[in-house]
Amino acid sequence: MLKNLRAQRVPAQVLVLAFGALFAGGSSIFAQTARPVDKLTHIVVLYMENRSFDNIFGEFPGANGLGNARAAGALPQVDKSGVPYPTLPPPFAGGPFDVSDNPKEVREIAFPRRENAPFAIDKIAPGITTGVNSINLVHQFYTHRAQIDGGRNDLYVAYSDAAGFSMGYYSRAAMEKSALWRLARENTLLDRFFMGALGGSFLNHHYLVCACAPKWENPPDGERSILDGAGRPVPSPSKPGLHEDNRITAKADGDFAVNTTQSVFLNNGGRVLLPPQTQVTIGDRLTDKGIDWAWYSGGFDLATKAGRTDEETRFLNGGLRFQWHHQPFAYYERFNPGSPKGLAERAVHLRDAERLEADIRSGKLPAVTFYKPYGVLNQHPGYADLDNGDAELARVAGWLASSPMKDSYLLVITYDENGGFWDHVAPPVAPVAGARADFWGPGSRVPTLLVSPFARKGKIDSTEFETGSILRLITQRFNLEPLASPRVRAVNSLADALDLR
Repeated sequence: MLKNLRAQRVPAQVLVLAFGALFAGGSSIFAQTARPVDKLTHIVVLYMENRSFDNIFGEFPGANGLGNARAAGALPQVDKSGVPYPTLPPPFAGGPFDVSDNPKEVREIAFPRRENAPFAIDKIAPGITTGVNSINLVHQFYTHRAQIDGGRNDLYVAYSDAAGFSMGYYSRAAMEKSALWRLARENTLLDRFFMGALGGSFLNHHYLVCACAPKWENPPDGERSILDGAGRPVPSPSKPGLHEDNRITAKADGDFAVNTTQSVFLNNGGRVLLPPQTQVTIGDRLTDKGIDWAWYSGGFDLATKAGRTDEETRFLNGGLRFQWHHQPFAYYERFNPGSPKGLAERAVHLRDAERLEADIRSGKLPAVTFYKPYGVLNQHPGYADLDNGDAELARVAGWLASSPMKDSYLLVITYDENGGFWDHVAPPVAPVAGARADFWGPGSRVPTLLVSPFARKGKIDSTEFETGSILRLITQRFNLEPLASPRVRAVNSLADALDLR
């Protein structure tokens, strides 16, 4: 064998791979050649919640933020008839900080009179910081499509229950000392990264794992979305500021679940539950190739615990604020806990986040890891502030930086969707964008940074990426069969933003 290899004058790099394949039981010693992307041994995706790029990076020095928006005149919001608002209208119900976590005096702060332009949330009133929770904003599929308005991004106020608050962002003074901004300064910030699907967390979590929308054959008619002649959701007759943007697509758009729906396999007792899903996921592709992977979720063991006590349930829902619709793999038949095989697959691949630190520090972390913090740590407006999530992402980055894989990992810190907050950059739109856009998205820009020894330090990368770019990188790195989505095959891989020479 060695004699034959020498006779062919095979490069030393290939010799190493050849013998590695032999000793690993490989059938062909020439099955793989070294590629720059193979330097990545571990890909970790930290999936945070509900912030547009402009909302928390709008004043980041050098990024395509609010200064660019003002220079381009991309600011005036218009009502549904196209007339600019004279000033930003207040939220439909209560003030911008009227949530149970806040003290009474903060909850009673009114939305001040504001010009029709972006404004700093932290400057609304004294004492408002990144540690203060704000109200939740509507973030649904057809609503978001209407807000983007063909790329003009001028209907956020008109199609939001939060009205003018949708134009809020956090100032440089508020964000300067955050771990998120520090990691962005020290690594690579992507300022043209778009959320994979229009709308909310439910659909974007599914897009992250399958680049698809959940199917629902013969769905309940009462859950259908209702659109007007322009394809925009009609106003809700009972909920001011909201629209008939419901769980299921409008009838003309097929049978898909697009807004929050819990799974028959994992729920807290909801009446309308999504049937088992069977589409091919990135997890399927990794398993087929023998690549170890896992979805780590804060509170997962307690959520799936049989015989959970009432006290434990209160802690799960109120203390941790576990979000049942943030667990995309749990919707799939492959992880059906009612079958021995499904229960075994769940035990291997769907893990509680309590295991994450130990697995990182010990070097037992799977090659592909997704981490979903529980609600209090995910930065979602309405039930989480920015500070707790900021501390969590700093911890994860710190663990990886001192781990056995410290010289070969990639940590992707990204957000599932924009949370209803305005962003000034138009996402790719079909048909102009070709295969890089389709019916499902992409949506608005979301904050994303690459933390890695291969990150270009201090770099702001304006290459067009989206959530599917994560899937493309994983597929590329591990030589997987691509997912069915033409869009994922068309978008740029995150490998393009790394220094893998």
